[in-house]
Amino acid sequence: MTVRARVLAYLVALTTAALTIAGFTAYGIERARIDATIVEGLALRTEAFIELAEGPDPSTGEPFATSEDLMREAMIRVVASPTESAVAHVGNVARFVPSSPQRLRLEDDPEFLRVAAERAAETVVVRAVVTDVADYRFAAVPIIEPDGDTVAVFTIATDRGALVDNLTETFRIYALVAMVALAMIGVIGWTTVGRMLHPISVLEGKARHISEHDLAERIPVSGHDDLSRLSHTVNAMLDRLERAFSDQRQLLDDASHELRTPLAIMRTNLELIEPRDPVDVLRVQSDLLDEVDMMSRLVDDLVTLAKSDRPEFVLRESVDVGELTETTFARAQALGDRNWKLDSVAHTTLPVDAQRVTQAWLQLVANAVKFSEPGTTVSIGSASLAAEVHLWVTDEGRGIAPEDQERVLERFHRVDPETEGTGLGLPIAAAIATAHGGRLSLASRVGEGSTFTLVLPRNGGDA
Repeated sequence: MTVRARVLAYLVALTTAALTIAGFTAYGIERARIDATIVEGLALRTEAFIELAEGPDPSTGEPFATSEDLMREAMIRVVASPTESAVAHVGNVARFVPSSPQRLRLEDDPEFLRVAAERAAETVVVRAVVTDVADYRFAAVPIIEPDGDTVAVFTIATDRGALVDNLTETFRIYALVAMVALAMIGVIGWTTVGRMLHPISVLEGKARHISEHDLAERIPVSGHDDLSRLSHTVNAMLDRLERAFSDQRQLLDDASHELRTPLAIMRTNLELIEPRDPVDVLRVQSDLLDEVDMMSRLVDDLVTLAKSDRPEFVLRESVDVGELTETTFARAQALGDRNWKLDSVAHTTLPVDAQRVTQAWLQLVANAVKFSEPGTTVSIGSASLAAEVHLWVTDEGRGIAPEDQERVLERFHRVDPETEGTGLGLPIAAAIATAHGGRLSLASRVGEGSTFTLVLPRNGGDA
């Protein structure tokens, strides 16, 4: 099922459940209310008859002379309806009934009259009986002469079945209306959900077109709802994919270019070697080993750069920056004959990958040694700012021209092509800084030296 169909199915199912539960609950409540109203009404009317029988005859002010006078007066007072009436009867034979023509005709149901006569009681008791004619609720009181003889029974009854049938008919109409409402909800819901999901269809089509044709194209964003945020997220993903593909192509182009030279040198040496000349063999062996070492370093650097975009590239832990600075300074002094100087030490902690940061820092130190003369000063230091920690290396080397400072962080770019190296040291240091949410900054003047600074956020780049 499509999302549209599933949403509509859920909507209709929930609405059906709500209407069904509401209908059955209301039906049960109304049915209980009918029963309570019947019982209360029968009890009140029966008590009124008992009070009438025990009191004086309204027409004479004296006690009722005969039972027939009592029954006649009781029938006059009964307000009969199609669902409620009364009867004064002897056994299953009616003696007096209300005069209203539109009433419940209890006298036409001998079975009911017989049961009522059998269950008559001097106290008010509401009973139930179901006959072939109706489902009754009734109260029957015997009419007793002064000598103690029971001459008749006064019965008042309600056709509960008719009232319940009326209620059932009402809820049949409710069910019909509910079905029509469900059909309307289905039609309106199908249209509304389709309109709501239309932007997703557009988004899907655009994304498919972009993935098949041009990663540089972006999805247009409008509004500030969930779909606009989804579009922003997809565009950000496309940005990362485009950068990844671009970096991959650049890496392949640069790697193939850089690997061709050592491979050509190795091939030339192997073609020109004189196998019977031990000196020549040793020379070629040494040259080939140098080229293999350079290619191994190149491959290692390429692997490091390829991993720099992965989450597991850096494993953060709380690191004492002061201790890290002193350790790096001690290791740096083994890289060359320079006037080593420790500028300052930051006394703070930082959530970083200590090995990666040390790798980047020593790479900057090696770069400073490479482009400075023996005996010149190379300074290392760290400082803690409000939101950042700076780790720097300063040298007194040849410096970098302004036009080269933009390109110095590009892969395989070398300011001096004659200088040994792969041109990947600074890009690796920059990649490590970026993986920590920071950056590599450069300040340099030709003939005076350079300062490379690892700028790392205090929050580890997670905010």
